[in-house]
Amino acid sequence: MTVVIRTENVWKTYSQGTPRQVDAVKDVTIEIEEGTIAALGGPSGSGKSTALSLIGLLTRPSKGKVFLGNDEVSGLSEVFRTKMRRDTIGFIFQTQYLIPQLTAIENVALPLLCTDTSRSEAEKKARERLISVDMDHRLDFRVAQLSGGELQRVSIARALMNNPRILIADEPSSSIDEALTMELLNTLRTMVDEEGMTVVVASHDPMVLEWADVRHLMHDGQIV
Repeated sequence: MTVVIRTENVWKTYSQGTPRQVDAVKDVTIEIEEGTIAALGGPSGSGKSTALSLIGLLTRPSKGKVFLGNDEVSGLSEVFRTKMRRDTIGFIFQTQYLIPQLTAIENVALPLLCTDTSRSEAEKKARERLISVDMDHRLDFRVAQLSGGELQRVSIARALMNNPRILIADEPSSSIDEALTMELLNTLRTMVDEEGMTVVVASHDPMVLEWADVRHLMHDGQIV
């Protein structure tokens, strides 16, 4: 299969050269194949979220290289990194960062409204994405009117608005119960099967780790 994500000897160091120096990620080398679900497991503070941010081009490595496909992306300018995130990657965060004053469809349409897409076209696509995650009955509900599981579905729909090749999910089950977690995982599995996406998820939840196709366990910033 095609390798879509690769890191080579990647380090991320904060406060380098000071007494507060922290090596959050240490010499991590991994390969993730296209169309698979890969999990980064391990306890809090093990480096999972930092590794995700490196793969998702949200931060640069202190040393080492990150590749998306055949392209070495860690050294790109911020302009090109931003464009690659926008065109290639979708994100599901621990906190959904939805805007309370907006409806579900308005929240999901928002990423496209930041481009040259018209409002009507953005809302049409947002409607399609929400329907695909079984939220057709809540399109015009505001954030405060939605349950925890519904908020996660809105978050997934928003992450899929750019038709991402890669979906990054950071502790997606941290704020929902077991039943909603299973619902979320089934939704993501369907998206992978139907759209051929690659999902990289960071979690310490055994249910999430069991669900993934491949597991990379982390401890103290390293793959173990």
